[in-house]
Amino acid sequence: MYSRERIIETLLELTDRTSGRTRHNLLEKVLRAAIGLAECDGATAVVTHNRRTERFVLRRGLASPEVEGIDLVGSEFLRLLMRHEHPFASADLGADPRSVGVECPGVGRGPALFVPMRLREGAPAWLALFRRPGADRFSPEDTALLALLAAWTTMAIENLRLSESLEKLAVTDDLTQVYNYRFLKSAMRREIKRAGRFGQQLAIIMLDVDNLKTYNDRHGHLRGSHLLREMAGILAAQVRSFDLVAKYGGDEFTVILPQTDRLGASTVAERLRAAVAEHTFPLAAPASITVSLGIANYPEDSDSVTGLIEAADRALYIAKRNGRNRVEGIGRLAA
Repeated sequence: MYSRERIIETLLELTDRTSGRTRHNLLEKVLRAAIGLAECDGATAVVTHNRRTERFVLRRGLASPEVEGIDLVGSEFLRLLMRHEHPFASADLGADPRSVGVECPGVGRGPALFVPMRLREGAPAWLALFRRPGADRFSPEDTALLALLAAWTTMAIENLRLSESLEKLAVTDDLTQVYNYRFLKSAMRREIKRAGRFGQQLAIIMLDVDNLKTYNDRHGHLRGSHLLREMAGILAAQVRSFDLVAKYGGDEFTVILPQTDRLGASTVAERLRAAVAEHTFPLAAPASITVSLGIANYPEDSDSVTGLIEAADRALYIAKRNGRNRVEGIGRLAA
């Protein structure tokens, strides 16, 4: 029988937010608490995130959970568990052919207890406890405990999802879904500091959509908004995974290129220019929507956020003045 004080103490420990919270460390704490309270040999959590179903496996004595992708397509056990939405206990997994593939790796097919979790995404999710073959089966008290932990875990995962959504909203431009100006400035400060510490170069590209006003006048601002969203996708597809694309103004974007010199920035900018020029936008004549781009480099053009933006903006102005649909760069701005 579990003492009320021990359960409350465990829940308080799980709720502690003094350390960083991710899905991994959240589920690790839950599994560790479940093993300690239920005195079992292993515990698993199955959750789906970004269309990938993963099983977190923690055995008694393991320092941290093992994580593996699993395929639940066609699982009779999954259909049974999720259809009834109630805890399911087995005195001996080895005698139940439906449970093949859901045991705890390294523990064996002995007594087990499963409790489904109903997450917002509607994807399969559950917590499970396992004991080695020949051990005592799980009691009704064990079932009540795991149901309590499953309810807490469901709420914690949903809160984490909401927190991640809010964090994304805080740094993302609503229209284009790339980073916003607020995040751009903090990212530039971070990258300049890193480049200075390690003696690396850094480049930024500022680009402006040519002829967007004409497009808006002819087709409406809603169509123009769709065009900018499509433009953001094109830009993001042409840069490296650790480069950063951000919305700067009404029809301007900025790209941060860590560890990139002037020649490298020119190459990327030309690739961006060509990708946009070759793209066919809805209701637009071929090559009528283009971009002009300005390049600035750290530390040659400036060693500050404001200075780099001013240098790139000035180069962008030159590109516009010299005929648009082109890439330009300048030397260091005068003080």
